[in-house]
Amino acid sequence: MPQRTVERSSYETGRTAPFGTSELPLPVTEAFPSGGNTDKDKNGVIIVHNNQICITPPLPAGRPAVISAIHPVILKLKGQTVTAPTEITSADDLTWEIVEKPLYQITVSDDRTRAYFTLYRVEQYAWRLTDCGAANEVTVRAEPDRSALLSTLTVNQVVAALKDSPLLSHLNIPALYSELNQPTYKPICIAEGKPPLQGRNGRLEQLFSEEIIRAFRCSRAEGGFPHSPPVARLGEIIARKLPPADGVPGFDVYGRLLPAPPSHDFKLRYKDQAALLPGGELLALRQGRPRFLGGGDEIAVDFPRSYVIPEDMGEGAIMMFAGDVVFTGDTPEHTTIDAFGNVYIYGDVRSSAIAATGSIFVLGKVTDSQLHSGCYGVTYNRLSFCSALLIQEISRLREACAELARNVESRQQTVQYGFVVMLQLESKYAHLPRRLHELLGILAGMDATFPRNTAPLKSMLEIFLHPGQFSRHITDDLLLSFLKQLQDVYDSVAKLEENQVIIDIAEARGSTLLSGGDLVIHGAGVCSSKLAACGHIRFRQNEAVCTGSIAEAGGQIEAQTVGGKDARGSVLVAGERISVRRIHRSGVAVGEYGAAIDHLDEATLFTVHNMKDYM
Repeated sequence: MPQRTVERSSYETGRTAPFGTSELPLPVTEAFPSGGNTDKDKNGVIIVHNNQICITPPLPAGRPAVISAIHPVILKLKGQTVTAPTEITSADDLTWEIVEKPLYQITVSDDRTRAYFTLYRVEQYAWRLTDCGAANEVTVRAEPDRSALLSTLTVNQVVAALKDSPLLSHLNIPALYSELNQPTYKPICIAEGKPPLQGRNGRLEQLFSEEIIRAFRCSRAEGGFPHSPPVARLGEIIARKLPPADGVPGFDVYGRLLPAPPSHDFKLRYKDQAALLPGGELLALRQGRPRFLGGGDEIAVDFPRSYVIPEDMGEGAIMMFAGDVVFTGDTPEHTTIDAFGNVYIYGDVRSSAIAATGSIFVLGKVTDSQLHSGCYGVTYNRLSFCSALLIQEISRLREACAELARNVESRQQTVQYGFVVMLQLESKYAHLPRRLHELLGILAGMDATFPRNTAPLKSMLEIFLHPGQFSRHITDDLLLSFLKQLQDVYDSVAKLEENQVIIDIAEARGSTLLSGGDLVIHGAGVCSSKLAACGHIRFRQNEAVCTGSIAEAGGQIEAQTVGGKDARGSVLVAGERISVRRIHRSGVAVGEYGAAIDHLDEATLFTVHNMKDYM
């Protein structure tokens, strides 16, 4: 039977390049004839022996042999790489080669400031095909010949391979030498550039905000109850606009310049209420509390009105005011306040809900209440909260009406869109009129200084509260207009969110305190409460305690006594770090790491770096 042999006339191994391989296909040569076959096996046969692949064709009615290979052997049939088991005869043009992994690899970080050397192996050996007896189906394998060492990787070889690369001038030879002599087979840094330094964006330094906090703390220390917070005088400097500063360029591992990221300035809007001096000082042109709205590319400055709550306000009062609200004493129980500004309370808060787009200052205790400031004040403001719920509900109503209308039209029938809406409001969305009444009541209780005209929204609410009277006018476009008006009202509240807000209280029990900035407890501490701040949480007094509570801060938590031997523990979660004077039976978490602490009676600082010591 004719036979074909695939072999290497003289074994050659390609040197492994630093960044790849350079093996070439080996030639196919005719082999000596086979000694025939037996009647028992008419199929083609493959034999791998002495680094050769011998192929015998099938006899009549037999099947051709089937060949495949696994790494590092690459088979090529008629010049095409064999990727799956393939039938083959002695007449086919078959070659094989060894394509092995490179000895090492050099990679560069995405920012091009660090180059890494990953060693795969130091020694390179010749390869031999693994012998395989005669079989109809053969998977060709190869193994290194440990008796035929071809080369050992050295520092000089790596350096020589990089002779034309700019990387060579920044190469860390000692690190490379150490890895080759004591391999870790992990990426090691062998070259470093210098990352560019970020410049400073333009920012606004608010000066009067600190004055408010100082005045509040002074009133606390003196035990006085002023009737109104401090205000800026005409001509007083209330802020300073700091210009952007350029960063410092760096260079990559190739020595090329890395420009610093551009710094950005912002636009300051103040209309006729302030004046910007050449040195960047912002001068007040009217008297009042300066309010700074927005952030990023644009900051607006205005002076909101202030309203002092009458002392005879009864319990259960509900109020929304477009400005600052001042309580000269305690808040009546079950009070609901929505303020588009700051809230000052020179007394205690009991069983009340307060949402402020600015800051909240409480001289006394907070009991069984909810306080929300800044971004949380926007979210929990009754106007924005109800608008957001209606946006979701009206969107679903619109989808349901469209689907019902399509079903009717598919039966070659027509239906008035207004009747479809009425049908939905009487069935699946029967709860919606209650939401509409709620929003209408909120709008009716608002003062006229709200920055957006709400009359069109009130008219739209009346239409959908009485759909039977307006069924011929209700269309899908009308629903879209309704959604737009709701979104505009929500956005108007969001634009009143102040930056650098704070919640400052004496103590809290059974309450929820959510601050879009910092949260400060200047008194005895908190019990059975939930605290959250986008900035920091600080307990000022050394004797302040935090028991049975959850406190979560985007920045730092500075606590004094957390939990206690005879008190319930607490959970503290911070993005940056947590400091405590003593802690008992409580949990702490910084970043992604958390731990349960039984007791520590000494001042302790928890950071991302040392949290594992307590786990």
